[in-house]
Amino acid sequence: MPGTTTSSAIAHIESTPVAHPHHLRAVAPRTAAPADDAPMTDAELMRHNVEALCSHMLWLRAWWEGHEQAIRAADRRAAACIHDHFIDGAGFARSIVRQEGFETDEQRMRNYSWGRSMQTVRMIEGAQ
Repeated sequence: MPGTTTSSAIAHIESTPVAHPHHLRAVAPRTAAPADDAPMTDAELMRHNVEALCSHMLWLRAWWEGHEQAIRAADRRAAACIHDHFIDGAGFARSIVRQEGFETDEQRMRNYSWGRSMQTVRMIEGAQ
């Protein structure tokens, strides 16, 4: 939402009725309390979902960083069309992560092998 801080944006989202709350409940965190404990509140669930969305966006940005050149070589136009979505999305996610105090390990994300051999990973890490 233009002109609002992230915290106020999350507060707005938390106060907005959810049309299908069962869709959100399907993505409860792996670290959620056991079934016999109290369920997550809507606000807790929303916060978890925002944190998960930020994490996924940062993972996608790391993937793009590792594959952009190959995709650009295969289809320059497609790469140009999607590039800003990865960059801008990660920028917004990083801003929310900092403001809300979410924990991420972007170094791990950047160094993830994405199926490359460990020799390639070591070469990449040595170049940094």
